[in-house]
Amino acid sequence: MKIAFITYEFPPFIIGGAGIYAKYLTQNLAERGHQVNVFSPEIVKNNSMAKSGIDNIETIKVRTYNKIPFKSIQFYLQLPKIMKKIEKENNFDIIHFNGISYWFFKKRISKAPHVITIHHLVKDAIKSNNLSLFSRVKDITGETSFIIPFIEKRSIKSSDGIISVSNFTKNQIVKTYGISSDKIDVVYNGIDSGIYNFTKKEIEEIRHKLKIDKKPVILFVGRADDPRKDIEFLLRVFKKITEKTDVILLVVGSGNQNSAKKIVSSLKLSKDVIFTGFVDSTTLKKIYALCTLYVCSSRLEGFGLTITEAMAAGKPIVATNVGGIPEVVKDKRNGLLVEVNDKEKFAEAMDYFLENQDIASKVGNYNKKYVNERFSWAKNARETEKIYRSLLR
Repeated sequence: MKIAFITYEFPPFIIGGAGIYAKYLTQNLAERGHQVNVFSPEIVKNNSMAKSGIDNIETIKVRTYNKIPFKSIQFYLQLPKIMKKIEKENNFDIIHFNGISYWFFKKRISKAPHVITIHHLVKDAIKSNNLSLFSRVKDITGETSFIIPFIEKRSIKSSDGIISVSNFTKNQIVKTYGISSDKIDVVYNGIDSGIYNFTKKEIEEIRHKLKIDKKPVILFVGRADDPRKDIEFLLRVFKKITEKTDVILLVVGSGNQNSAKKIVSSLKLSKDVIFTGFVDSTTLKKIYALCTLYVCSSRLEGFGLTITEAMAAGKPIVATNVGGIPEVVKDKRNGLLVEVNDKEKFAEAMDYFLENQDIASKVGNYNKKYVNERFSWAKNARETEKIYRSLLR
């Protein structure tokens, strides 16, 4: 099949889970023999097709300008014209949108069937973050902007097939937009099957690089400035942990750290919290390997990719009982689930694994086997391919 894959995030530009999804799904589709043309934004001198370095994947760079605001709007408004030009030569069988997409005015940008992947609903993100209308108006291109729900609705209604990354997200689509459940297929994300086991020397090297001594490490991976990840909640819980345990909180991920660092300073945690910013995939795997415990404080997750990555590294999980997380983390089996905003229970759950290293190790070993048996990008690609074929009958 000839597939047009449209995504705002694609390597080397990855913000979060949607970018990881784009990377591994397109690679695995290409490995299955499909020709994948990836449309993604980039500042370039001309709009051209280029080899991605992977057989059967070509990238089409859609020009955006840093000096002009709203790069996502620039990308989607230019997309129909560029797609029309490329499609004359390719005759796409499937158009696959990675997330909400209909910023442009045309209802259809191709005669080929349209598929959309929904990671989580914008309306759920707005609700979980308790955002005011003023803040949503001010953040006009952000995920929770006041105009995004209209684009989300149009994207979903205009699609021939919908892929949801969890049953939770599927149920929310049905409930919110009245879409028939028959039109929605749940396809769980995969995990990077790369090596998570490293030598003691490699782990010591990364500890030295990050200036971490022999203390236990609690790990959080996510954008520091994303309200949905609720780093403030986690920092206040962590303050409780430090009152009885000498431990480090490692915060890995992109995003503006200023607000989080102010909270760290006010809580007098500057020596106990380390912000790494964005790290490459190999370094991230080493960080998963060195941590003692993985925590997810999100107020909403459609799936929870970082959780499965930590499980693949053999780590126990403490997470909020929201969204698609309970479909991945079974309470008291893969880790412990805690209700949103419950600082006491979250702290107790973290303490439990820190104080019971033998149990933490057993849970971690179970998690490694558990995720490798259930989640893979190869499986994700096979199931996605079936959806494509069902739309071409």
